[in-house]
Amino acid sequence: MMKYLLAGLMFTQWVVAQESSDYLKQAKQVDQHVWIGPQPQPADYAEFAGDDIVTVINTRTEEEMQDLDFDANALADKHGLHHNLIEVGAGHPYTPAKLAEFDALMKQHEGQKMVLHCRSGHRASQLYAAWLVKHQNKTPAEALQAIQSDEQELSDAMKALLGQ
Repeated sequence: MMKYLLAGLMFTQWVVAQESSDYLKQAKQVDQHVWIGPQPQPADYAEFAGDDIVTVINTRTEEEMQDLDFDANALADKHGLHHNLIEVGAGHPYTPAKLAEFDALMKQHEGQKMVLHCRSGHRASQLYAAWLVKHQNKTPAEALQAIQSDEQELSDAMKALLGQ
């Protein structure tokens, strides 16, 4: 009986380890060096470092980050990653200034692997799509295709980022 319990526990630990170490496979790869996904978990930061990710751009708010049971900044530092926060969400509207801040980070880390995230990946996707339109001269249709969206038009959030 104990042998089966131990085997079950080991299998559960293996499943958890597999799930936490597959972030990049589950995230949307939107460019050769850019992945967009949900909030990384602690084990994901080690995966990032092992896969030569250089920076993490977080589009959650400080308030949201305080609800986590870990310190994302400390984990990024521990693994030699740059952790950047561009707050979008409650009390932090989508604005052209946010898009300009994002563009500066994209230029700073050009050609380097990076992960963009928020809670679910939606805000990060909108920011990236707006950046493609404004700073990479993509059409709205091309930008939406790049983020693997089924939408046919830019969202109100993307339009706000673009100052429309």
